[in-house]
Amino acid sequence: MYMSLVAALLLQAQSAPTAQVRTLTASIVDDKGAAVSGLTRDDLAVLENGVAREVASVDPDTRPLALALLVDTSQEIASEFRLHVIDALGEFLQKLPEGTRFTVWATGDRPTKLTDLGDDVPAAVTALRRAFLSGGNTLLDALIEATRDLKKEEGSRTAVVVVTGLTTNFSNRDRFTSAREARSAADLFLAVQYQEGSADNEARADYGYVLDTLTRQTGGLLEEPVSSMGVGAALQRLTSFLRSRYQIRYATLSDVKDRKIQVQVARPGVKVQVTPPRQQ
Repeated sequence: MYMSLVAALLLQAQSAPTAQVRTLTASIVDDKGAAVSGLTRDDLAVLENGVAREVASVDPDTRPLALALLVDTSQEIASEFRLHVIDALGEFLQKLPEGTRFTVWATGDRPTKLTDLGDDVPAAVTALRRAFLSGGNTLLDALIEATRDLKKEEGSRTAVVVVTGLTTNFSNRDRFTSAREARSAADLFLAVQYQEGSADNEARADYGYVLDTLTRQTGGLLEEPVSSMGVGAALQRLTSFLRSRYQIRYATLSDVKDRKIQVQVARPGVKVQVTPPRQQ
C-alpha cells in the first residue's frame, strides 16, 4: 500500500506542469504611429488566455534583421513608379533599423532579385531605377521565392515588405498557396498597396486575401493609400513600426495550449501588435 502511494505521488509530480519563461515579440507605437521608447516591465501587462502573467523583462528587439523588399515593377504603373515610388523606397531603406540587411525584388513580368542581401542603399536605389518595367504583376510568385531565399538566414529575425499597385496579376500560384508558403518562411509581413492599376476583381481579391492574411497573422501592418503619391507617408509608418519592436519575457506554465496573448500598455493612445510564432 505504501509503495503504491509513493508511486502515485511520483507520477503526479512528473505530470505536473512546470514553470517556464516565454518570449514574445511585439510592435508598440503611439497614436501617431511613432515608436514608443523607454518602456519597462511596470508599464506592461501580459494576458495569456485571459490570465495575467508576470512580466520578467521588456527590451528593444536588437536581433539582426534580414528583410526582403518586394516592389511592383509592372508596365501599367511605370510612370507612377518613377515619379513617386522610387524616391520613397530609397528613403525607407535609408531609415531601416541599424544593422538591417536587405534584398530587393522586382515583381513585374517575373520575380527578379535586383540586389543580394546587404546594406548598400545607393546600390539598391540604382538597381530600382534601372529595373525594366514590363509585363504584369507576379507578386504571388515573388512572395514564395523571396521568402524561401530569406529563410536561409538562420539566427536572424526576418521581415518582408511589399509595395504594390493594383496591377494585372500574372502569377502562376494561387492566393492560398502563396499565403501559406510565404507565412512559413518569414516572421513578419508589412505591405503598402496603393490603389492604382488595371487589376480585375479576381486579382484584387487575390491581393487582398494574401496581403491581409500575411500582415494579420504576423501582427504586421497593411497600408492602402489611394495613390502612389501616398506611398512615402505609408512607408514612414512602416519604418516606425519596424523601429518599435520589443521582446517581452513573461512567466507561464508549460502545459498551456492554444495560447492567446494580449499585451496592454499603461500609456494613453498606445497600440500593440503581437507577432505570433512562425507557422512551420
